[in-house]
Amino acid sequence: MKKAALNRLYIYGLLGLSSLTVFLSTNTYALTKVASSTSTSVPASAFIWPTQGMISRGFQSSSHPGIDIAGVAGVPVVAAASGKVIKAGWDDWGFGNYIRIRHPNGSVTVYGHNRRLLVSKGQEVALGQTIAEMGSTGNSTAPHLHFEVHPNGIDAVDPIRLLSTRNPVNTIPPELATVSNQTQSSPVMQPIPLQRQVAMGVQNNVGCGGVTVISGETANALVKVCQENGQLSYIGQLKQNPTPIRLSARNIGADRYRADNGSYSYFVSPKGVEVWHDGHEMRFDSFYAN
Repeated sequence: MKKAALNRLYIYGLLGLSSLTVFLSTNTYALTKVASSTSTSVPASAFIWPTQGMISRGFQSSSHPGIDIAGVAGVPVVAAASGKVIKAGWDDWGFGNYIRIRHPNGSVTVYGHNRRLLVSKGQEVALGQTIAEMGSTGNSTAPHLHFEVHPNGIDAVDPIRLLSTRNPVNTIPPELATVSNQTQSSPVMQPIPLQRQVAMGVQNNVGCGGVTVISGETANALVKVCQENGQLSYIGQLKQNPTPIRLSARNIGADRYRADNGSYSYFVSPKGVEVWHDGHEMRFDSFYAN
């Protein structure tokens, strides 16, 4: 009798343990599904196109952390989403007049090469609000907007993934339609003829207290490699900014010099300047012929 009771107790215990195991497994799976469904990724509808134009250069994670939208100088640049302006001013390392906006979800958008800024640091902006005019300031050879999206505020992703699928020309707010209509028929990315560029050049008076090894002018900057007291220096001055930048330089070969500034490197030769970022060449700016 006692043996039969013990057997029944053993069987009931096994059944109870099995039921508990099934219960825990089911609920653990349910909790996992809920966690994965609450992703913090930014939906594509979170951002609108910041200007009108055509994509002249796409996103490249290693060398170009954004997209370039080419258009006509003066075309409005709008906030791709509502947020707070955390930077608005001149960038010495390529963006020219640029704006950085932090959005309520923690993401950040960047707008570079503007002709004129219409907002200031600390200002709250609304979705579609005009914040700047397209231009060609900084390291730029023609009017365009360089646009970046950083969903977590740090790492850049391809903005195309987060923008609406409409052509950027159709995303300008209705109140800007007059400006948009005036610019749609204008040619995009019209290069300035070389002869005109040379005529627009300015005298390269960037200071060198010693021997000028290399001196040249690009579309956007005046560049020198200077030797003073046995030390080599790279001296660069953007044409839109009268303050020159001086970096320590070194000779790396016949008529070839290198200067580093953080993750950026400048390789200067008699032909021009190569600009590298994180070990990848971004572009080559050739010197005008003398």
